[in-house]
Amino acid sequence: MTNLASFIVKFVCCLTYIFVGTIHAAPSTKLPLGFVQCKLSDPAISACIRDGLQRATPYLAKGIPSLGILPNDPLRINSLAIDQGIGAVNLKFKDLDILNMKSTIIKDLEFDPKNYTLNVALVIQKPIILEGQYETNGRVIILPINGNGTCRFTLDNYKSFSVIKMKPVLKNGNTHLEIKSLDWKFTTSKMHLKMNNLFNGDKVLGDNMNIFLNENWMELLKEMQPAFERALSAAFISIAQEFFNRIPLNQIFID
Repeated sequence: MTNLASFIVKFVCCLTYIFVGTIHAAPSTKLPLGFVQCKLSDPAISACIRDGLQRATPYLAKGIPSLGILPNDPLRINSLAIDQGIGAVNLKFKDLDILNMKSTIIKDLEFDPKNYTLNVALVIQKPIILEGQYETNGRVIILPINGNGTCRFTLDNYKSFSVIKMKPVLKNGNTHLEIKSLDWKFTTSKMHLKMNNLFNGDKVLGDNMNIFLNENWMELLKEMQPAFERALSAAFISIAQEFFNRIPLNQIFID
């Protein structure tokens, strides 16, 4: 997994989730029964894709053994890193679990079948929760910070907006989709956080820092969001591309 795939991620992972999750089994060449295949020539192809993905969401949460898709709620991110340079925010995460992604709602989806460009707007009905291990050493907003231990971040009213650009490529006699770029943006109405064992376990300093960070969550998020979004985009490209490498284009779309 790439460095930082999200302290907030899709934070994340919503699109990872929508693009059929993390795949670990032997390659498959066909979608399982029940998955909707949309026609590239259909004027309503965007609605077809949106409805099909929405219906697939609860199945993706449970996992799909025939595609090697593991359960995605919670979604495990093995390692993430945010490094903004000396004296700035430096955060590392490992074994980060992201919960409540099964409550994803696709609010809007537009697909351009000529240029293979997908615009997606997602809303998570329940707060996104991220739990795992953290390590930090640097500055946050204006204060020095250091520590390592368990952490929990909660995002209220999470929404994401993504633009995915793809192209068809020929591989082993079959045409597959290749992701050229993924631009990921997100918003939240409130971020709550708790970082345990700050300042070598100093309870007074740690409690005061957590209070400060929660009171100034917007400033904290403003500092970190560009790095989050870049890292999440890279992580989701990696996961989604593995799916596209396994499923030929003619199994995803029909003429």
